[in-house]
Amino acid sequence: MSELIELRGITKTFNPGQPSQLTVLKGVDLSISDGQFLSIVGASGSGKSTLMNIIGLLDRPTTGTYYLEGTDVLSSTDNELAAFRSTQIGFVFQNFNLISRIDALRNVELPMMYARVDPKTRREYASHLLELVGMGERQHHLPNELSGGQKQRVAIARALANRPSLILADEPTGALDTATGRMIMDLFLTLNEEHRTTIALITHNPELAEETQRVVTMRDGEITEVPACA
Repeated sequence: MSELIELRGITKTFNPGQPSQLTVLKGVDLSISDGQFLSIVGASGSGKSTLMNIIGLLDRPTTGTYYLEGTDVLSSTDNELAAFRSTQIGFVFQNFNLISRIDALRNVELPMMYARVDPKTRREYASHLLELVGMGERQHHLPNELSGGQKQRVAIARALANRPSLILADEPTGALDTATGRMIMDLFLTLNEEHRTTIALITHNPELAEETQRVVTMRDGEITEVPACA
């Protein structure tokens, strides 16, 4: 597999030069291969959220290099980073982040609208994605008419809208009951196994992490690697 993401020597220091200076990431090296499903685990304060924000191009590191599909993204302008986020990375959040006043179909269409995809094409593809995640019959329902698991399925469809290189899922089962969380994890596994979707799962749940191909553990701003499962 080719390397989709290459992080080398990533550090992140907040309030540099001030009495409150805090270094959260301490020289992180991490590669993510195309088509891989990995999990990033760690206690609160370990640095995994900061690492996630850097992988997702929501924040810049203090030092280090970040290559995404061979492009040095850290040399990009803020507008260019926004374009990378829009087209290369799909986000799935714990609390879904759906827009309450529009239906599931329109929520999935939104990333394509911002990417200036024409209305007919984006509507057809949004409908296809909702079918893919088992929400075809609910596409005209508002978020408040959906269960937590259904909302997360819509959020996953939205994350896939611009055919991103990477899905970054931040505690996607954290707000769900055990059975519904199991359903969402099964959907991620299907997307990875059948569609070769690259997924980075940030989770506190060690049982879910063990189902992924790689487990990266954050501790005190550094990473340790658990051997890939068979």
